Amino acid sequence: MQGIQWSALLGTTPLEITATVSAILGVFLIARQNILGWPLGLIWASISTYLAFTQWQLVSDGILYASYIPIQLYCWWFWAKRGGPEAEAPFVPTWMASRWQIGIALAAVLGIVMWGLSISTLAGRVSWIPEPSLLWRDSTTTVLNYFAQFLQARKRMENWVGWLIVNTLGIHIYWVKDSPIYSIQYGFFLFLGIYGWWKWNQSRRAATV
Repeated sequence: MQGIQWSALLGTTPLEITATVSAILGVFLIARQNILGWPLGLIWASISTYLAFTQWQLVSDGILYASYIPIQLYCWWFWAKRGGPEAEAPFVPTWMASRWQIGIALAAVLGIVMWGLSISTLAGRVSWIPEPSLLWRDSTTTVLNYFAQFLQARKRMENWVGWLIVNTLGIHIYWVKDSPIYSIQYGFFLFLGIYGWWKWNQSRRAATV
C-alpha cells in the first residue's frame, strides 16, 4: 500500500495552505465572538480571489472572494462599533422574527436564480469571465455567503444555517475541482459552524437570564 501523498493532499502552493490556516483560525475566533477573526478573513479572501480566477475557473466564487475584502472590513468596523465601550446596549446574538426569516429565505432563493442566470449570460459576452464550472452549486454558495455574512455581522443566529449549507456544498465543490485542502477547509468550517452556533446560543441565553 502506497503512502499518503501529502503534497497532493495539502495543495500545490503555499498560498492554499496560508489561506486555509487563516480561514480556519478566523472562523474559530468569530465563533468565539473574537473580533480578530475579521483581519484573518481578509488574508483568506485575498488569496482565494486569486486562486478562484486563475486556477479553478470558479467565477462566482472569484467574485465572492473579491467582494469579501470590503465585507470583512465592514464586519470588523461594525463589531468594533457595537461592541465598543460607547455602545448603547450589549452586542449579543439574537434570532430574527419568523416573518423576517421567511423573507430572508425567499430572497436567498431568488438571489441564487438571478445570480446563476446572470453569470451564465455574462460568460458568453464578457471576455474576462471564463465559462463557469458547477454553475448552480457555485451560485448557491456565493449568494448564501453574502446573506450569512450580513447576518453574522449583526450577530443573527440564522447566519449559522446559511453556513451549514455553504460548507456542505463547499466540501463537494473543491473536491471535484481537485483542491483537497480547500475541501478539508470546508470540512473544518462545517464543524466550526456547529461549534459557533453552540457558543453563540450560550451567549444569547446568558444575556436573557
